[in-house]
Amino acid sequence: MKAVVRGTVVAAALVLALTGCEEDGSPAAKSAAPPVPGESEQVPVPSQTVWLDPTGLMNALPVESNVGDVFVGDDAEMVQGADAVQHCAKESGAACAGLAAAGLKEMEARGSADETRVEFTLYSFETAAQAGTVMKGLADTERRASAEYGDPAKPVTVSSGADETDAFQDGDAAKAVMRIGTVVAYVYTTETEPADLEHVTKLQVDRVKTVAAGKNPGY
Repeated sequence: MKAVVRGTVVAAALVLALTGCEEDGSPAAKSAAPPVPGESEQVPVPSQTVWLDPTGLMNALPVESNVGDVFVGDDAEMVQGADAVQHCAKESGAACAGLAAAGLKEMEARGSADETRVEFTLYSFETAAQAGTVMKGLADTERRASAEYGDPAKPVTVSSGADETDAFQDGDAAKAVMRIGTVVAYVYTTETEPADLEHVTKLQVDRVKTVAAGKNPGY
């Protein structure tokens, strides 16, 4: 079955082009225009919307020990700029405006005869609206692919803790597309039960929220 990234992220693009960034580069932290003399100054209210810069996106991807002792995998990968936008657009059918970075972490059960596998993909955008558009596009793309293979996806209910969640079963694969603030998360699993899908979706959402809050997600 088709996964959103499935190993196509280019490892050579891992270098983070972060030099010259502002102290806090999030859209919510960009300073407003100075107050006009004679007018009362309005103190900006910090945005509570979850947002990740490229470094935070990498840190928010789960590690093997989070999922289970038997899981192993390669290092997480990330792309930025035009390569990230091109990949996102291909997978979601959306323009992927405002995309800051895309990251992937793949892992599988050690010695598993049934090829139990989990893939985590994250996309970080400037706004929640941009993230919502891509979330819908990813889910629609996956469902169309399932129908084309003659095995239409069936809805699955999971409690992920995300702002929006769209989960479904596709043959022996279970998938979830989620939006956490301005971040889109896609989780792909094979040979797992619905309870297992809920476990890894909660794990991914919790790590995104933890990193966005400036805390250590644990390794």
